[in-house]
Amino acid sequence: MASPATKRTQQLPGWLHDLLERHLELQVELPVLPDVATRVLALCEDEKSDARALEAVLERDPSLAAHVLRVANSAAYAPKEPIVSLQQAVSRLGLPSIRTIALGISLQGRVFQMPGHQSRVRSIWMHCAVAAVYARETARKLRRNVEGAFLCGLLHDIGRPVVLQATVDALAHRTKDPLPVPLLETAMDEFHAGVGARMVESWKLADWTVSAIEHHHHPERAAGHEDVARVVYLADRLSHWALDEESSAADFALDDAEFEGLGLYPEDVEALLGHRGAALEFAEALQ
Repeated sequence: MASPATKRTQQLPGWLHDLLERHLELQVELPVLPDVATRVLALCEDEKSDARALEAVLERDPSLAAHVLRVANSAAYAPKEPIVSLQQAVSRLGLPSIRTIALGISLQGRVFQMPGHQSRVRSIWMHCAVAAVYARETARKLRRNVEGAFLCGLLHDIGRPVVLQATVDALAHRTKDPLPVPLLETAMDEFHAGVGARMVESWKLADWTVSAIEHHHHPERAAGHEDVARVVYLADRLSHWALDEESSAADFALDDAEFEGLGLYPEDVEALLGHRGAALEFAEALQ
């Protein structure tokens, strides 16, 4: 898994930066939201819809329904009794949670697929899924919108596979040699936040979602939405830490300014580190 973008020192060559900027702006067709995800989001935003309507949508896609049940039974949700039906899942987890789970599963099958680079794309997806759990738990401690933070964490790096594909496509006519991995990672670092924000904006998600995704590396720039951007920033950091098998709690640290901006205490961060197992299990269940 790549290290956080803030730790990178490599820069794209000027010609490659300009080429990608033009390619992403003029030639890349942003992925559309999968049909089932569109229907799920519409139902969850409709005040007149109920749990049964959502169950009906999921029941029409047996694979998705089974996947939702598997995620609902993961340690991230820690049900006291096994959840064996969609009715139970919706009842226990609530519409917002089911919405986000269904959205994540749908996107994993649509956006996070790239022949020839599947291992790298899977790593990106695992990072997003782990970050979603940490964003939710951070928001819970701060008494913020828990499922909104979860959604932002899940989507914060959604631009990365799009930038990866665009980079490969843009260079296909120039060379048959693969671009060095460090440059691929640098290209994703540089463009993923803006591309991700454009994607979720095209899906008509809330303004604060767009802002948090665009500015999750620089929360101070998320005018009016700094709080949720800070939550996603921390979740991003925690996810990188959690996915590093050699890291321990002693390896994770925030500086004083970061603590002040987030409004957390050291003991809060220690508690968040304790969610590592549940976050990793959730990410595996979402595959």
